Amino acid sequence: MRKWLFALVVILAFYLDNVLFSLMGLDVGGVIQGLRPDITLCVIISFGVLLGPAPAALTGAIMGLIADLFFNKLVGPSAIVYMLAGAAGGFFYRKFYADNLIIPTVTCVVSFFIKEHILLVIARIAGARPPYFMTLISHILPCLILTGGVCMLIHLFLKHALFRPLWRNEAIKLD
Repeated sequence: MRKWLFALVVILAFYLDNVLFSLMGLDVGGVIQGLRPDITLCVIISFGVLLGPAPAALTGAIMGLIADLFFNKLVGPSAIVYMLAGAAGGFFYRKFYADNLIIPTVTCVVSFFIKEHILLVIARIAGARPPYFMTLISHILPCLILTGGVCMLIHLFLKHALFRPLWRNEAIKLD
């Protein structure tokens, strides 16, 4: 049952992030276009905190590679960023404070900030010249706040729906 829910969450996150939100493209007052959370990053970091660094990094690398193959011109940047985000979330695996919602949220916000800057560097290498401060204010910071809020909700859901029964079973076995 847990494997099916794990697969369903991964597929749903991939669909929301790469298909639905890309088609929707929220428009806030005609000023901010393309405002959307990074659901894939939120799920990978929550998996890292709940499952450990290796499964989260592997999931992140696979999801990033698939996203790069289907939706990006360059193959590899998303896979590397998501793999590192899974490892960063896994740093807090089995720590006494990992049950707190702040740990995955802060990890997600920092990972999102780093991811967007890596993508900006890649865009500059490819020849684009996006204005940094305008991009920071109009895209990165609003998406960062939205991603952090969504990460709290996703981690809360994953912690209770997917992993609480597993923790109860392990507690019963220990007795």
